[in-house]
Amino acid sequence: MNNRTLLSKAAVDTSTLGTGGRMNPEQSKQFITFIRDYSIFLQSIDFITMQSTRRTLEYGDVSRRNMRKAKENKNNPETGNFTTEQRELNAVGVIMPYDITFQFMKENIEKGNVNTTLAKLFAQQFANDTVDLGFNGDESSEDDFININNGWITIAEQDKNTHKVNSASFDTKRALFKGLLGEVPSKYFQMYQREDKSLIKILVSTNVNREYKEELTERNTALGDSLLINGKNVAYDGFEIIPVGFLTDDIQMVTPLKNLAYGVYGKTIETYHQVVPRQTRHEYTLLADFDFEIHNPDVVVISKKRS
Repeated sequence: MNNRTLLSKAAVDTSTLGTGGRMNPEQSKQFITFIRDYSIFLQSIDFITMQSTRRTLEYGDVSRRNMRKAKENKNNPETGNFTTEQRELNAVGVIMPYDITFQFMKENIEKGNVNTTLAKLFAQQFANDTVDLGFNGDESSEDDFININNGWITIAEQDKNTHKVNSASFDTKRALFKGLLGEVPSKYFQMYQREDKSLIKILVSTNVNREYKEELTERNTALGDSLLINGKNVAYDGFEIIPVGFLTDDIQMVTPLKNLAYGVYGKTIETYHQVVPRQTRHEYTLLADFDFEIHNPDVVVISKKRS
């Protein structure tokens, strides 16, 4: 399904919304669907449409090796336990304001479809900014974009229950990936969706991903050349390596993708369109509320160069 079809399905162009305002429930739902459909990464994580600005996330863990022989006509005491931990999404309000000149409207080749084109671009940029902030968000930053909210990297760095690795101690990417996986508690290695494909992923920058492929090229020319040509994701010891364009080269994360939570408050998505003749422009504004969180910090390994 292409972007034009998706947007038509979403019914969120500015002509439909008139002069703007809060989207009705169906428009809001379809706009969120379009954002998620645009980003493969947002499709892969735990994407939550929140019914209020706060949402409790509850993670449950079952203890291992609880099975016993059944005792006939005798008491079979409890051997296992189930523990839970609560974390919270707390949506933060954001704004995306754009000014479009009259001249652009006059010259736009889409003519009557200009509103649909703009709505598509706004939704795509919202998805891109979301993933960028999801990894790089840091409320202590002085950057007006970065400090909107804490992203998964900052959350993982600040949480005492995640596993931290110093990437400076590894001289090859193969050694780095081995070290990262070595920090994952053994009980999580049973997380397979298929026998040969673990739910645990290794998230790296595009440069680190390319460097690892080049290491494979040096070891096996036929294999390495094939990997560089086909562009498919590679793996280390059966664990898929996922390149993320918004990650910096010194950051790596190991975790199941569904362990990364993104919550958007669906009831408050608002779009506004105002014509300002004296400034010869159209003003478009998108308002939304969202937050990032990690479900289970114990199955997160975060790596960077540490002093």
